[in-house]
Amino acid sequence: MKDAGDAQGAVRVYKAAAAKWPTDPSLFHDLAVAARDAGEPQEAARAEQAALALDGSSAMAQNGLGLLHADAGRHGEAAAAFDRATQLDPTNPSYWTNLGNARRALGNRSAAEQAYRRAVQSDGDYADALNGLGTLLVESGRAADAVPLFERALKRETQFHEARLNLGIALQESGQRERAAAVYRELLATAPPSAKRERDAAAQLLRALR
Repeated sequence: MKDAGDAQGAVRVYKAAAAKWPTDPSLFHDLAVAARDAGEPQEAARAEQAALALDGSSAMAQNGLGLLHADAGRHGEAAAAFDRATQLDPTNPSYWTNLGNARRALGNRSAAEQAYRRAVQSDGDYADALNGLGTLLVESGRAADAVPLFERALKRETQFHEARLNLGIALQESGQRERAAAVYRELLATAPPSAKRERDAAAQLLRALR
């Protein structure tokens, strides 16, 4: 039901399931995921806390709490939750990537880079981590080094519009203006209207190159 786009319906289903099987932490985590998708962060937080009360070693629930903190701009609390998730399951690249994102939001660039690199150690082509690591390199003046990272991310996820925009920026910053323009044009030709931020940025950057 959640996969079909009915987030509110999924919340009702998982609430009923959790009431029927109140000792199953995975059901409370599933409820939290559905509630977050439905725009009910308080419900989601209660469900993740319930999951952790039943199973304090649930990396999924810790990660879920971290996502809720990040949504609310509480990046310090998000980083702490993601850090606990990585300790509980150090092989999951998404937890490391989320930790990198939170640390980057806090301005802790070196620690963010460490987290992204741990994600890539777990999965060498994990697109979100490659994009995060590439973004750090661009921000630190190493745009040429970032280009292959964005290219690897796009090889894994061809519709990763943020990574395509970042690839264009990295090419432009490293002096490869024609390649950058081609990337911006490709983004504008392939990205859907829902990728408005990326489309608007690509259009503006392309105009500046003319």
